[in-house]
Amino acid sequence: MKKTLLLTSALVSSIALGSVANAEVKGSMKFGYAASDGASNDATAAGTQGFMRETQIDMSTSGELDNGMTFTAGASFEAEAGSIDDDEGTFIEFSSGDTSVLFGVDKFTNLDDSATPTTGSALQTVADVAGDVSYSRNPSSPYGSFGVGIAQKTAIGTISALYVPQQNDTGGTSSDHKATNIEGGQAYELKFKGNAGIEGLNIVAGINARDKETDGNLILKDGKGHVYGASYNFGSIAAGFSMNEDENQSGTTTENTEYGVTFAASDKVSIGVGILKHETTASTSDEDTKLLTVGYNLGPIALELNYVDVENHGANANKDISGASINTSVKF
Repeated sequence: MKKTLLLTSALVSSIALGSVANAEVKGSMKFGYAASDGASNDATAAGTQGFMRETQIDMSTSGELDNGMTFTAGASFEAEAGSIDDDEGTFIEFSSGDTSVLFGVDKFTNLDDSATPTTGSALQTVADVAGDVSYSRNPSSPYGSFGVGIAQKTAIGTISALYVPQQNDTGGTSSDHKATNIEGGQAYELKFKGNAGIEGLNIVAGINARDKETDGNLILKDGKGHVYGASYNFGSIAAGFSMNEDENQSGTTTENTEYGVTFAASDKVSIGVGILKHETTASTSDEDTKLLTVGYNLGPIALELNYVDVENHGANANKDISGASINTSVKF
């Protein structure tokens, strides 16, 4: 009996190790240098400069089930700004034909998205070179909480729906879980992304709704947001826009709009310009950002050169900041 148990244990260990070995491990590393000047309305404020880094590792495995369906499962690890992000994705997805169902956090298609063409990084990421801007392309999407999503591919694009039973519950720490009886807190999101049957066209559109939580102490409102945008690729030139509005649960409303044009000078070099506008009911000043980006594709390594000019940074009147950065991105 003892030998049988040992053999069985060895077999189980072998299966477990084999499963790990077959998992696909993908990742990326981003690092670069950035510098910005001080705020124009504050003579004592100095500019900032220094190195930036981001590490992202994605692990996944996939296969076919006995019933003919397929599955994909994975998790991610991210470290940036000197800290580890414990809200990164963990998921399992089941697919049958053009229909997929996903359970997990952070890996489902969501409204933190844009139709605006870029030379590489998202325009919001580029703008943050001058300090964290108020502009955001994300209308409080609940994708960062555990939930269930269903997506259906069609001839004109993908239609998806996401349901989250409790906002801000990532399962990462005990603070995510409620110590008192909470009513509400659920959220849902509907989205379409595709070309509507027109080659060269890219459309992103969707809405979300977030229920307030009530336990006698929290003072929140129901929240809702929407996103819409479109771009068209004319060949070497692409142009487009994206807009979102977010009625926050704190009671403020924000509107964010971005425009972008890119030009592919060659199969290696792309040049882009962008404009970001942030408006909020919490301020009478609008934040306006202008960007110039150059992307150079070196195969496994991508190089980005960026310049940013921000007026009314943080929606503060006359607080103007500009900055520049050089970034590299390596994937493996």
